[in-house]
Amino acid sequence: MNATPSLSLLLALATPVAAQTFTVVGLPDTQRYSELYPAIYQSQTQWIAAQAAARSIRYVSHYGDVVQHGDSLAEWHNADVAMATLDAAGIPYGVTAGNHDITPSGVAGSSYIPANFRTYFGAQRFAGKPWYRGDSPSGMSSYQLFDAHGVQFLALHIECDAALRELEWAQGILHENRDKPVLLTTHRYLQDAQDYTGGVPLVPSGRYPDIWYGVEGLYTPDGIRSEQLWNWFVRRNPNILLVQCGHFHEEFRQTSTNAYGNPVHEVLADYQDDPNGGNGFLRIMTFDLGNDRIDVQSYSPWLNQFYFAAESQFSLPVDFDRYRSLEPTVVLQQGVAGYQGCQDTWLNQDAPNATNGNSTAIVVDDDVTNSPFQDRRAQGLVRFDGLFGAAGSGRIPAGAQILSAWLTLEVVDDVDAPSRPDFLLHRVLVDWNEASTWNSLGGGLQVGSELDPNAIVIPGDNNRDGDGLRHLDVTGIVQAWANGAPNYGFAILPEIIALKDDGIELAASEHGNALLRPRLEVTYASSCGFQRTGVGVGQANTLELVGLGLPRIGRTIEVTTTNGPDAATVTALATGAAAVPLFGGMLWIDPAQLLVLTVGSPDLVIAVPDLPQFVGVDFHFQSLAFDPAMPEGFALSNGLTATLCR
Repeated sequence: MNATPSLSLLLALATPVAAQTFTVVGLPDTQRYSELYPAIYQSQTQWIAAQAAARSIRYVSHYGDVVQHGDSLAEWHNADVAMATLDAAGIPYGVTAGNHDITPSGVAGSSYIPANFRTYFGAQRFAGKPWYRGDSPSGMSSYQLFDAHGVQFLALHIECDAALRELEWAQGILHENRDKPVLLTTHRYLQDAQDYTGGVPLVPSGRYPDIWYGVEGLYTPDGIRSEQLWNWFVRRNPNILLVQCGHFHEEFRQTSTNAYGNPVHEVLADYQDDPNGGNGFLRIMTFDLGNDRIDVQSYSPWLNQFYFAAESQFSLPVDFDRYRSLEPTVVLQQGVAGYQGCQDTWLNQDAPNATNGNSTAIVVDDDVTNSPFQDRRAQGLVRFDGLFGAAGSGRIPAGAQILSAWLTLEVVDDVDAPSRPDFLLHRVLVDWNEASTWNSLGGGLQVGSELDPNAIVIPGDNNRDGDGLRHLDVTGIVQAWANGAPNYGFAILPEIIALKDDGIELAASEHGNALLRPRLEVTYASSCGFQRTGVGVGQANTLELVGLGLPRIGRTIEVTTTNGPDAATVTALATGAAAVPLFGGMLWIDPAQLLVLTVGSPDLVIAVPDLPQFVGVDFHFQSLAFDPAMPEGFALSNGLTATLCR
């Protein structure tokens, strides 16, 4: 049985698509307000609270640099007072730690002092607020959930120059929330240097280039750079639709494409160098779900003025449904979200009895000796154990229809030979483990008898010394496993080219960067339709309630009661099931979760909006009628559950 629909989903039944708009507000760097102009900061949050109903403000994201000096308790107090207005108004929000929040004065290489940020904006501030869903082990990153017109969004706030451990935590959160579009906020990510050089691209505007880190170093111990945040995290997650940031005084935006082909809007806003530390400008983002766009404005409640430049007011096209899985999705990656079932190794013909199951890399090569006189092969193996399980277990039910399956591998050492060979991914037909060797598997694996002849091509080097991400469609292989074929995993073999003696190394499940380890992401079709409950149970359960056709989104749910008495029939729809004795029979719906009650007709027809969040949702029906032949005067039907189809 699937999850009970949330109240926001039920309210969406009565919400016209054209009216599905709401607002998210962005608060860029407030550091100068906390230091010198607390009234401006308060004007921002007071305006948000006052406009919450009229603008349907569902969420507020702070871009970091809450204060100017991370060791100034007076500044933290000013920020606390301003943000407390949102607390009092009950408006969900998240706060990113900026470089000024974690150092005494925002200088790279100075003391890292995160304690005050945790004291004022750590998890304890949000205790008891259901939209605040948790923080990272360090307490410096967090995530929140908020609903808008039946769609649940995930807001993720990542510390400035986050250490890898922050992203590994965040990756686990996203693995378990593929059904939600994600808004990511960090602090230092984009810059607009060309605005300072008259448009001449001495340093092209965009994500912070590596060369800049030589001048403005990292603010967080063991931190990573902007391009690494994009390459290791943002582009590998299909449901991140927006990245927001501050830090660099400018307005700028660009759109990139992730590994799944989805656009990712990356947006910078920071006004700290304007008069009075920014004059109170903030970002108003109107999400229009019906028309698939986000309209962005730059506005100051302090001045009651807008900026009108193209960088200040614009629209972002967003097909929101592309950023959430409408069907159940399972994501497996070693060490992420508690998964520990990835097995991998490589077989070395040159050392045929060597075990490589603990290697941090998987070697695939047509000659590991690089000799022109011999070929000593290396074959790679990867398997994800625990992929299948009972329905509701967080794994794939046996026999499920696989809608998509993607295997993500990272080439950590690519081919530099001029021939640029490909590598071949096969489904393995024989068992193995991490202790297997070239000899224990009978002289390596052979195509046909031990490997499925069908192969998926892996480019060895499609961008020399560049992109190492390999995103492979393995839907057919996973479907074979779902249909009952043993899951022996994947093998990666080299393409054999004469005189070519260069291979690749892939990040293994033991690799130090968990984000680069092999990942398998599978989406499967959920079951849908009508299911009868309690047929023939209870003396009074004599009515027969049946469903007509398939219950689909964008259509209607139709149920009818047969073989009832002449008396009027009462048919009820609830969002929860039950098993309660009633009138000498059994009540199969939860009266506390009653949604619709009709009297008179044996038929009940419910229109369902064409909203994908209803896919897989369960609704529960039962009917009853006055019947003097029954001991307590009433006849009841069986229960009927409708699970909505696409």
